Amino acid sequence: MRLLRKMQEPERFSPSEQNMINYILSHKRELANLSIRDLAQRTYSSPAGIFRLCQKLGLKGYNEFKLRFISEFNRTEKAAPCEEIKIKRPITSMDNPEGIIQKMAALEIESIEETKNEMDIAQVVRVAKMMRKAVSIDIYAYDQNYHLAQSMVFNMLQVKCVAVANSSMTSQLAQAMLSDSTHLAVIISRTGMNKRLLRTAQLLKQQGTKIVLFSTSEKTPLAKYADEFLYVANTLDLDYMDMGGMIFSVGVRYYQDVLFGLLLAQDYDDIETFTNRLDDGMGHFDDNDRLW
Repeated sequence: MRLLRKMQEPERFSPSEQNMINYILSHKRELANLSIRDLAQRTYSSPAGIFRLCQKLGLKGYNEFKLRFISEFNRTEKAAPCEEIKIKRPITSMDNPEGIIQKMAALEIESIEETKNEMDIAQVVRVAKMMRKAVSIDIYAYDQNYHLAQSMVFNMLQVKCVAVANSSMTSQLAQAMLSDSTHLAVIISRTGMNKRLLRTAQLLKQQGTKIVLFSTSEKTPLAKYADEFLYVANTLDLDYMDMGGMIFSVGVRYYQDVLFGLLLAQDYDDIETFTNRLDDGMGHFDDNDRLW
C-alpha cells in the first residue's frame, strides 16, 4: 500500500499520531527541510514519537519516511519540474559558521538515534559473540568507508580480537579466497551494490565464511549474501554534496563502538591485563626507552 494512502486512514493511528499526520499533509512543501526535531516541535510531540509513527508506516526511520513521502507526492501531484518538492542540501553557500555547527550536530545525532532505534539487542549480542569466536575478523570496505575498516581493526585489537583490513582490491579478494568458516567477514557498504564487494561476498560464501553487513537497505544485491544485516541510518540521497557518506559513517562508528563495549564487558578482566601488558610493551611516560 502506498504511503500517502496509509496516512489517510485515521483508524490506523492514535490521536497524537493523527495530529502529526495532519500537520505533515497540511505542510507538504515544508517537510523537505524539516529535521525530526523541527517536526516534533511543530507538532508538539517528540522525536521518539515521530520515529514510532514512521515505523508504524512500515519504514525504518524519519529520513526514509521523508524520501518516500516526497517521492510519492511529486508523482501523485504530477507537478511541473519547477514545482516539485526538492530536498535542500544540508549545507549551502547561505550557511554561516554557527549554522553549520548546529546543522552538523543535528544530522549526526539524528543518524545515531535512528541507528540505535533500529538495533536488535539480541542480534548485536550475537554478532559480538561471533566476533569473539572468530580466528580472524576480516573487514572489507572501499573508498570513504575504508577508514571505518581501519578504525575497526584498531578497536578489535584492543579487545583481543584479531582483525584485518586490506586496502587494495587484489588483497581483499585474496583475503576472501584464504578465508574459511573460522573467519568472520564484516562488509561495510552504504549502497549495497559495490561490484567489488559483491564479488568478495560470493567468494566468502564459497569459502563458508559468515558475513556481517553494515548497510542501509536489505533490498540490495549485497544484502542477499549477509548472515547478519545491521541497519545503519540512511540519509537523503547518494549525492556527495548531501553528505550522505559522512552521515552513514556516523552510524557505522556508533555500531562499532557498541560492539567494542560488548566485547570489553564480556572479558573485562582479561582485557585489562592485556592492556597493561601492551602499555608495558610500549613504555611508560618516565621510561627512557618508551616508543612514543
